[in-house]
Amino acid sequence: MSSIPASDPLAMLRSGRGLEDGAEPDDPIREQILDAATAQFQSVGIARSTMNDITRRAGLARMTLYRRFANKQELVEATLLRESAWFLSDLQQEIDAHDTVEDKLTEGFAFTVETLRDHDLLNRLLETEAEATVPHFTVQGAPLITAAAHFLAGEVSRNAPDSRSYEELLVVAEVTVRLVISFVLSPSMVIDLDDPEVSRAFARNHLGPLLGPSAFAGEVGPAHS
Repeated sequence: MSSIPASDPLAMLRSGRGLEDGAEPDDPIREQILDAATAQFQSVGIARSTMNDITRRAGLARMTLYRRFANKQELVEATLLRESAWFLSDLQQEIDAHDTVEDKLTEGFAFTVETLRDHDLLNRLLETEAEATVPHFTVQGAPLITAAAHFLAGEVSRNAPDSRSYEELLVVAEVTVRLVISFVLSPSMVIDLDDPEVSRAFARNHLGPLLGPSAFAGEVGPAHS
């Protein structure tokens, strides 16, 4: 199998959104602003939030805010990127906590669906600004989908003995990412992924063979109902 490209999903997401590359230095004030922005967006959504609202919530002067974020769009992007970083870090910990490829993929899928379904900011945006939010996962979702697909393909490539190239794994990883997004945005009336056991069975029986057939030999069967 070909070597894994040295790709950082968050760096790819930054690049796809036209943002400058590189991590921000430790800055407690910046984190304070992002905390305030997150709370504000969760409260009333992004469209109804202003820089003044966030300044007041953070308890800071306007100039302090604008020294770090030139405009609202920069602040929104930074807030969403931080949420993405936290999610990927937590997902990585969940994956690393399991030994077998089957468990890594099964528990990783269950964790992803549960976390995104219960994500306060995402739910608020889907509730109040669906028309502006959904396209970032669909018609404008290439940066997010690409970054997530590389993350998943990298995990499978590192953990599963497989003859497929990284490029081939990337294809099935993208299919999987698109499935997850679909389930998050439009919950199924047939597959109750709110039931953890159903979620795990779905991952074992359908996503497992797609991503790592050699690791799931003999495990394919009817979905749990």
